Amino acid sequence: MTTAEQLITVEKFYALPDPPEGGKMELVDGKVVTMSPVGRRHGVLASRLDRALGGFVDEHRLGEVGIEVGFRLVPGRNVVRAPDVHWVSVERLTSFSDEGFYDSYPDLAVEVVSPEDRDSAVSAKVQQYLAAGTNRVWVVRPATKSVTVHRPDGSARTYGLDATLTSEDAGFAVAGFALDLVALFA
Repeated sequence: MTTAEQLITVEKFYALPDPPEGGKMELVDGKVVTMSPVGRRHGVLASRLDRALGGFVDEHRLGEVGIEVGFRLVPGRNVVRAPDVHWVSVERLTSFSDEGFYDSYPDLAVEVVSPEDRDSAVSAKVQQYLAAGTNRVWVVRPATKSVTVHRPDGSARTYGLDATLTSEDAGFAVAGFALDLVALFA
């Protein structure tokens, strides 16, 4: 005899306690996906990205930058993704409650790839973000010291250590953002 997998709603997912072993959880089509706590390198990179993006966003009053916050990407579907770092534009902030998950998509989603992440799973996340309306998705690969910037038109560009990410790469309307990848991966 087989047992059907228990699917849950976004509301029930929000009420779940944190995993006892740490890490984060996402909801994919009603199924809870638990991720192990990240390693040192992953955490350091996410923190640097949060500070760099957050400093620029705060200085220019462009919205909010945060880490590992849940986004209900598809209304009516039980999908909650939590990018390592995100930006939501100031124009869209008023449509969200201060409690719970964002009931929409981030304007920029940043995923730092861990050694155990499968390329197919990372690609699926990128496609979900873009299909939901996200303007830019960064995939940060510590192993190759590179960042791939994905855009809604399906284009993607991979930057190596000789590059600097700009406001255009982040989707900011204000020029002047610069993130040197040598400094990021130092």
